[in-house]
Amino acid sequence: MFAKGYTNIRAMIETQYGILSQMIMDIAYRYQTQLKQTEEEADRLARDNSDGDYEVYHTILNSFNDVEERSYCLMTESRKILFCAIFSYYETMLNEFVLYYKIANNATLPSQILDSILKAYKTKYGEEITCIEENVEYANSFYRLLRNLYMHGSLSKEKDRCTLFNYAGVTNGLKTFGIDTIIIADNDFLFKALDCFKTILVCVDDAFMQQLSEEQKQLMRAKDIIREAINNYPPEMPGLEDEYPPFCSIRVHRLLCEAESLLIYVAKRGNAEAQMLLADLYISAFETPQKKKGFFWLKKAVAQNYLPAIQMLREIENE
Repeated sequence: MFAKGYTNIRAMIETQYGILSQMIMDIAYRYQTQLKQTEEEADRLARDNSDGDYEVYHTILNSFNDVEERSYCLMTESRKILFCAIFSYYETMLNEFVLYYKIANNATLPSQILDSILKAYKTKYGEEITCIEENVEYANSFYRLLRNLYMHGSLSKEKDRCTLFNYAGVTNGLKTFGIDTIIIADNDFLFKALDCFKTILVCVDDAFMQQLSEEQKQLMRAKDIIREAINNYPPEMPGLEDEYPPFCSIRVHRLLCEAESLLIYVAKRGNAEAQMLLADLYISAFETPQKKKGFFWLKKAVAQNYLPAIQMLREIENE
């Protein structure tokens, strides 16, 4: 996973998707294999005991009909459980986004958590994440209601029940019975739900990664400029500090201003390393220190528990 350049959270999305996909296939294979073995055993018993009159022992085969029914019921229940696991995968990964990208969120419902993520992205980057609306609608409405039905056995609101059964009535892979039963009839429905959730998660992660990649480019560019500025500092000349101080080179000053501009862009987006580098520029690089600005950004980096910033603050306080 990491060889593909995935972040930790993207690796989690892909890994859990793979596990759930395998579980979907295993369920069908397990019960179909079990049923086939049962049918073969029944047929063998009938042939071995028929003395040439298979029809006489045909009732033996019929006696195994309850086994077929049990296998079908077990497979149906397993699909219900697996669907709930698929929804939990979506819910868990949304919460991982909140933690990974340090998003302010008090919501508990998946739809509200997703809204918090989308709003945080727009506030931070000034752009919107454009997910496939149909997928979001299915996740927030249909799949949520179906999960609630399976988890609680019923829906408290008649409006929700009507909405769910209207969806189920036109959805391939589902069968409805009466006013309170929906059965997942095949694995294609599970795969479709899993793909729907993954598409939303990948869409969100791609958007954040695109911005983070741009931030990293800006940060690397700023580091290169600072390195160039350091290499161009004029040599110290004892006795002429007032006339020709170490940092008064026009070229160096311009380089530092360019680095400052790049770092501010990244620091405002919460990058702790950029905040610390910006603090270092203000405190020690410019010919006229701007300690107030420097400590402002340094404390922001420290607040994120960025260890180099914490060490830098300690060193300054001990001077």
